Amino acid sequence: MIVHDEKSQRQKDTIWVDWDGPEDPANPRNWTNRRKWLLLSSGIMFCAIVSLSVSGQLSGNKSDRTVRYSISIGSIQDQTGVSKRLALLGVTLFTLTFGTAPLILAPFSEVYGRSWIYFGSALLFTLFFLPQALAQNIETILVARFISGIAGSSAVSLVGGTLADVWSDEERGLPMAIFAWSAFSSFIILTKTGLGPIMFGYVEEIYDFRLIQWITMAASGAFTLALGFIVLPHETRASVLLSRKAARLRKETGGSRYQCKADVERGSFTHMMVTALSRPVKMLASEPILISFSAYISFCWAILYIQLVSLPLVFGELYDFTIGEAGMTYAAQFIGASVGLLIDHYCNKKYIKEVGRRGPEARLYSAMVGGIFIPVGCFTFTFTSFDFIPWIVPCICVSILYVGILLIYLAVFSYLADSYTLYASSALSAMSFARNLVGAVFPLFTESLYDRLGIQGAGGLTSGLATLLSVTPFMLFIYGSRLRARSPFAQELERMKRGAQLAADVSEKEVVIEPTVCDAPTVDGDVSREVIRKTPSCEVPERTTTKEEV
Repeated sequence: MIVHDEKSQRQKDTIWVDWDGPEDPANPRNWTNRRKWLLLSSGIMFCAIVSLSVSGQLSGNKSDRTVRYSISIGSIQDQTGVSKRLALLGVTLFTLTFGTAPLILAPFSEVYGRSWIYFGSALLFTLFFLPQALAQNIETILVARFISGIAGSSAVSLVGGTLADVWSDEERGLPMAIFAWSAFSSFIILTKTGLGPIMFGYVEEIYDFRLIQWITMAASGAFTLALGFIVLPHETRASVLLSRKAARLRKETGGSRYQCKADVERGSFTHMMVTALSRPVKMLASEPILISFSAYISFCWAILYIQLVSLPLVFGELYDFTIGEAGMTYAAQFIGASVGLLIDHYCNKKYIKEVGRRGPEARLYSAMVGGIFIPVGCFTFTFTSFDFIPWIVPCICVSILYVGILLIYLAVFSYLADSYTLYASSALSAMSFARNLVGAVFPLFTESLYDRLGIQGAGGLTSGLATLLSVTPFMLFIYGSRLRARSPFAQELERMKRGAQLAADVSEKEVVIEPTVCDAPTVDGDVSREVIRKTPSCEVPERTTTKEEV
């Protein structure tokens, strides 16, 4: 009984640290637009650097029917004496980390913030080009590529969270769409259009794969230096900032009254790690919404890697394009993605009108449009890939395909975030794992697929799968709400929502007394809730004391 009373007294004495009002300049959402867009630009540049690194691995030599060979892989095979498939394993390991590393990085960002992880990842990403440049065996190259992939994955795993930190839900649509489009486009431009591959192709021809690593290391190092000035001084994670504020107040007052709710509610770091690793797996195995959309976006990612082979094969063999000319046909992908961004902007207006009636399913209007474009693009590209048809026709078909891919890419993030809210990070981590797992394994057998089935055979298989999966957004639009009603995770979220609503109803009955002095007494010695409103120069901050009416 005494212990219980002491615990109750400690709870009464606790002061929960919060922002100093809605206009607190320390709150990242109150930062200037200039600072917010500078942070977004840093994330975009990080993605471009990672894509530049990939372009040194995936690129375009032409040998017999083997096209879209890796530039560095040729000299890696020569200098290490390994098979092509083993040399390609470096690409697989690099891509695989993009699905697994975010599961580990997320808990660290909860505790330590995003800025140090950004900078540390960029620094690690830069340093591990050194062993790749100096490597004398394939083992060193593979380990270095794996660690580089872990570091580079923060480019895409943390930027979305940063945007959520600094922009409200109503403001976030445009910045998120711009980031997704730019990340998608930089992958296309630097990795696949020939800009990165052709540049590195000449480097490899003059020297070997080692100079490619030195060049990429120099570019990454310059960016890391700039990142130290842009990101390090500006942490965006609200819970981390409030935790630091509480620690500062405890140090200044010499007491332990000032606490951050996130620190108390978070639990131990071990618990966070277990949850971060286990919950996405559970959701991916039991949530129909997540399973179906993960399968669809994974297929879209597979198309990206299939076209690493199919486009140079079509334009190189059928139209006798040079490597550089075949590489430039990837501009059709960029054009399609840009058109998709414009369509998504229109669909977002439709979402704003329909979200009150449709709920999260209002996010699926753009996905349904994408579900039409993808099979149309696949079929038309496959069956216009003949030498008697002008080369511009399959290019247009590629643009149609990539309109659909970008629309699905944008919609899946928004829909899963709206459907799972507090569990959105776990759902998105599970989806990212499935998507990048497909991206990791496809380079290993895509070329063999085209060798065995030919252009029309492999394209027909892809088109058939695209048609089957295109019903996904339509089915979720109709049955999504019913599936969520049966979901244990959604049911838990609904219980939490009802609890929050009940707490809001109770709070309306509370009497709020604003003390005018710094250390005002409580009402009848009873305190129901204390929240810091300001941090004045006096020793104890002003506080709000409330008591529930009887």
